[in-house]
Amino acid sequence: MAGDTLSTAAVIAGGFAIQITGRNWIDPALSLVIAGLILWSSIGIVLETLKILLEGAPRGLALTEIRSSLQSVEGVRDVYDLHVWSLGSQLRALACHVRIDDIPPSESQCILLELQELARHEFHIAHTIIQFEHEGCEGCVVSVEEMAISDAGHHHGHHHHAH
Repeated sequence: MAGDTLSTAAVIAGGFAIQITGRNWIDPALSLVIAGLILWSSIGIVLETLKILLEGAPRGLALTEIRSSLQSVEGVRDVYDLHVWSLGSQLRALACHVRIDDIPPSESQCILLELQELARHEFHIAHTIIQFEHEGCEGCVVSVEEMAISDAGHHHGHHHHAH
């Protein structure tokens, strides 16, 4: 708003200057100065927008700090494939893999809630995608394609009858 006010004031002052001096070059000179001011003030906005569109890490967030903070949660063995990006000027997202002990889902749910709470309060990250992998359970992560292939030829000992 200050820029708009300044631009308007400059145009009015320029109009008076042209009337008094009769020098018409004042108008294009003022236009160039105003265009320069607009360009200078918009660079920050353009860079921020590009960062959001390119899903870059938000300014002021250190991935190493986030990783060590998440790893400090009790029950977390390791945090890897950590990605943080901007969804908007104030909205941030996080995705990561978390290695935990082979524990019941009720316990891992507690760890998940604690990780989400930590991300929200410490780093203002509202949207999280956290995938658990269990310690000592090599090869447990099965892709959707493998599951579909194994289910296709797999029978559970019962038959389905059409009615």
